[in-house]
Amino acid sequence: MKSLKQLTRFLFCIAVCLALAACNKTHSSKKISPEVATQSRLDWNLKTTVGAYEEVGNTGLAWDEAATNALAEFARNHSGVTPPDEPWAEIIRTNCIAAVQSSCDDPMIRYLYIRFCMSQTNSSQDFAEAFCGVALDMEKSSYPDIRKFYAAQRAIDQLFYAYGTNTIDQPVFRQVMPLIGKDLMSVIGDKTTPPEEAFEACDAALASMTGDANAYAQAYSMIEPPLFANWPDESPIWLLKGKAYIQMAWFARGSGYADTVTTQGWMAFSNNLAVADKSLNHAWELNPKDVRIPTIMIRVDEAEQKDRDEMELWFDRAMTLNPNNYEACENKLHYLYPQWYGSRDDMVAFGKECAASTNWGGNVPLILSDAHREYWLYLNDAEEKSNYLKQADVWPDIKIAFDRFFELNPDATSYYHNYAWFAYKCEQWDTLNELIPKLGPINYSYFGGKEEFDKMVQLAKEHASKPAVAPPQ
Repeated sequence: MKSLKQLTRFLFCIAVCLALAACNKTHSSKKISPEVATQSRLDWNLKTTVGAYEEVGNTGLAWDEAATNALAEFARNHSGVTPPDEPWAEIIRTNCIAAVQSSCDDPMIRYLYIRFCMSQTNSSQDFAEAFCGVALDMEKSSYPDIRKFYAAQRAIDQLFYAYGTNTIDQPVFRQVMPLIGKDLMSVIGDKTTPPEEAFEACDAALASMTGDANAYAQAYSMIEPPLFANWPDESPIWLLKGKAYIQMAWFARGSGYADTVTTQGWMAFSNNLAVADKSLNHAWELNPKDVRIPTIMIRVDEAEQKDRDEMELWFDRAMTLNPNNYEACENKLHYLYPQWYGSRDDMVAFGKECAASTNWGGNVPLILSDAHREYWLYLNDAEEKSNYLKQADVWPDIKIAFDRFFELNPDATSYYHNYAWFAYKCEQWDTLNELIPKLGPINYSYFGGKEEFDKMVQLAKEHASKPAVAPPQ
């Protein structure tokens, strides 16, 4: 019997080959302004959701208004036009519930219902069954291939989440897996697809294959020709190529220490990084306003052993485009790891800069707490690691980071979990006792399971200098 990886690769490639044979809708590429591109993308998403529902969906007077409202908001959010304060997920959720309660059985509405409304008390297996069922129904429908692709892709992701290596034993896996390649190739074989949509679909498909180097490389080799045939001068396509070659570079190198990498591995690592570097620089030339490009270039500079000035150039570009760019800060922090080109002092100094900045916001202040956590994880000596987070100079930094974060994000109450974890590890019992009642529904896995959480609560009570408040049940 084929292994899971072999079967996944086989099914995907067969579907792609069939789809490639059917794809013939290529046209010349024409450059348009960012504003026109955004509107074009929104129009396309509305056409493939609301328009498709009205033309081929299971319509009904009792639920049409709620269904089209849900689909329109989904299209707007997916197109990136919803303002930050718009409760788009709640709009989709309430309208999907209203449509389903009115007996709507349209597969696209059911897909959104599972994503946004299905109770989290259901098991991962329940979600997998629901997603697979709707993916198969979507495939039988006349909805556009992009909608069929995402339904199948999410179903496969949920199957892996629910069953892991036993996914191969699920009969529905063999039914759904080929749909991803078939529908994806149809999408990228059609020049009317907005290039950003082509990028996102391909990026999602490739992300699901990062566990298998051969499947990843083979899949990319199949999607690259139609991408560049249709959109040779579009920055998202060059960005995708850059990301793919970074991934293939690390596949070649492996995750072991440097002295475990073969000569052939180093050569492939270097060659793939060179392609990634060139591709991303070209993407930047095409669109110097795409924040994703400088953000990922920080990691390329790290891997290619570029000097700090080069890294800082891309970091500054990323933060100028998005002052709340936590990912760019994460990447710079990684560059400053002791095993790369920095030290604990470099990491902490950068973290303090992130927490003190009046220009940067979002999650950026938490880079200071990240610096200490990542250095703690880096330590190999058991005693040193056991004592590190209890050092006198660590907790003040943690407090500064979270105080600033909550000042900027007062409604981000889920991050009380993060703060409580640090308070526990730093043995700041009074702070921990203050945080426990604020945690809301407990994410036990974050603390290592319910038993570990209960142990934390008990220790906090035992060490409290003030009466403890009972945690929420």
